[in-house]
Formats: sequence, structure tokens, C-alpha cells
Amino acid sequence: MRCCFVLLLVCANLGAGTPSFVRRDIARLGGARIAGCALVGSKLATWGDRLRWWSLPAGKSNAAGPTGPFSEGGAILDVDRDEQPGLIVNETAPGRALVWFQSPHWARYVIDTGIDTADVLPAELFGRRGILVVQRRAQVRFYEIPQRPGDRWPMTEIYSFYTPSDQGGLLLADIDGDGRPDILCGNYWIRSPERFELPWRLFAIELWNEEPHSAMLRLAFLGPRELVAMQREMAEARFAWFQKPADPKQLWIEHRIALALDHPRGLDVADFDGDGRPDLVVTEQGGAGRLLVFQNEGGGRLKPHVIATGVAADQVRVIQSGRERPDILTIGKGIISLWRDQSRSPGIRP
Repeated sequence: MRCCFVLLLVCANLGAGTPSFVRRDIARLGGARIAGCALVGSKLATWGDRLRWWSLPAGKSNAAGPTGPFSEGGAILDVDRDEQPGLIVNETAPGRALVWFQSPHWARYVIDTGIDTADVLPAELFGRRGILVVQRRAQVRFYEIPQRPGDRWPMTEIYSFYTPSDQGGLLLADIDGDGRPDILCGNYWIRSPERFELPWRLFAIELWNEEPHSAMLRLAFLGPRELVAMQREMAEARFAWFQKPADPKQLWIEHRIALALDHPRGLDVADFDGDGRPDLVVTEQGGAGRLLVFQNEGGGRLKPHVIATGVAADQVRVIQSGRERPDILTIGKGIISLWRDQSRSPGIRP
């Protein structure tokens, strides 16, 4: 697949410490569909019509892997600890298998069947390695890696939701400070028990559940007590950060980010201006199709900068390439693009 050496200088703002980017379209996808992606080092994995590995920043792809179609949910995981990252994806063909493709020869192993997931997250719970999956947008499951690769993976139901809205978005974090990772999914955080075999407990973070897609979220942390939530399947999407209260079992304190977003599909976190505070990058699939950076000014203030319009990216990832500032990768409109940060002087903390 040929790379497209199109360079476009895009300045986010002329203010001191504000990032500016040069866009380079590294691959045209033609009619190929990419449903999901993941990064490990300088390697990009994509899946949709088929599996493929890409080398960054060149954008070169290896021989195409198995064909799909595959749904959005997927993850990179070194299942057998051979230092070869494998891919876990959800086939949408009859049977809807959740499968592990072993690197480097794409050996296929079935984890489970009848799976419909948009969220897969590698996880280790009580020393057990595996993945978390949101099944049918209504149930959090943990699949544990078996001793033999060909075996079905033991499944533990963590929690089933009974709410008006689908639930989406997955994170692991120790919310209550007991030293055990808790699970965040959609509107909720799910408290870890003291032992693996005991039940998990559910607590609401917020109550965005009025419509079928209200709780299909992207989630990210800005700090130990600051959670960002963004509705990823809504035309007039809510976007806010939530302050964890002293008692996290109570509703968290919402701080709405006042900017209208149309189907904002992508969210990631990085310090783009070099001031030591994490910023946000967001891609909007609908509307103007904007790529935005939200500059963290401290004190809960997030200042938006439109990097470009017409991007309409379904996927966004931050790339820590060893340069002074992180870069951005977007996938949308049949193009994989690398946005190289051209800023050189770090921002100054006020």
C-alpha cells in the first residue's frame, strides 16, 4: 500500500506554549474499513475488513493478515509471553467469535462465541492475566488466559447492567485506595472485592442514561481524582470532567466542558504543550469533523484549539516517539495521518 506524502502545516494557535502540527498522510486505505486500532511501541495494529500491522512513522504495512469482518472491540496482548504481541478481536461473521490471533503467523484461537463487543481491555485481576469485555453493551466480563492456548478462556461475569442506556468505555484504576484495581465502565465504577471469587459492587459516577447511547462513553483520567467522560455516539455529545468526591460511592462532581461536539469518536491524553499537565486530544466524526486539542490550563480549565477540520476521524492515538513533544495519529476518511508536533519551546506553568 503506497504512502501519500502530503504535507499540510496546521497551527493550533499562536499563543505561547500552544502546540502546532504538520500533517502527513502516511497511507490511503481505498475502500478498506478500519473498525479499531491499538498501538504498541512503533507498531500500529488495525482491524475491520482484515488484520494488519503498520510500522510508524513510515506507515509501511506488512502482508495483510486474516480477513474479517471484525467489530470495533479489540486489543493487543502478549498472551503466551513470547514477546510477540498478539491481537484479540471480535469477528462479526456467523458465530461472532472473540478470537486471539497469535503472532507472527496469525494462528487463530477461539476465546468464546456469541460475543458482540465494542470494548476490550487487557487486565490483570488478583494475579490472573486476561481481558475485560463489555458484552452486548450490558455486561462486564473477565476472560482469563488458559494454560493451553487452544482451550476456551474461563469467563467470570463481573457485573450486568440494568439501565435505560447501553454502557461503553473501560478503564482500570484503584478508585477507593484499597490497593486493588477497580473497573470503570460507562456511568459506573465497579469496586473490587477482597478475593477474586467474591462479588463486585456497583456505584454510579454520573447519571447520563436518558437515551439508548447516552452511556456509550470514552473515558480517560487527567489526574488521580479527575475523570474525563465523552459521549461517543451522540450528535450533541456531552463532554465533561468529573471530580472524585471524598466518598467515591457518591455521585462525582461534574464540570461540563462547554463545546458542542458531534459524534466525537476519539479521545486520548498527553502533555502537548510541555507544561507538565495532561492535555486532551479529541476527534469528531460528525459535523465539521474536527481534530481538537484541549489545553489543560490548571484549576479545571480546558481550553479548546481546533487543529484541523474535515478530518472526521474514527480513531485517534497519541504517539510518544521520543521527540520533544508527542505526535497524533488519526484514522478517518480512508486515510491514516500522522500529525507531527512542531512546537519546540515548552509551555510555562502560570
